[in-house]
Amino acid sequence: MIALLIDLVAGWLVARRVPPGWKQWLAALVGGWAAAFADAAVLGVALGWPAIELLSRLTTGLLVHPLIVAGIAWLITWVGNRGKRPGGTT
Repeated sequence: MIALLIDLVAGWLVARRVPPGWKQWLAALVGGWAAAFADAAVLGVALGWPAIELLSRLTTGLLVHPLIVAGIAWLITWVGNRGKRPGGTT
């Protein structure tokens, strides 16, 4: 649950602070990596895991978190742009 909360915050920040396009995807990748490190650190400290468990969680997180953050950022951007026409008129 903590990991999903971290991903939601990272996705929201990416969607609100970075314009859509390739910069948003790059920011989602970096945000996902930051979320993976935060997830491993928070759970490792909270549960007192040994270093090998942290590395295992971090390895999986570096692959999964960027996809989740990018998906959340895309969804927030898509919902925010619904109803707007490309010409700038509504």
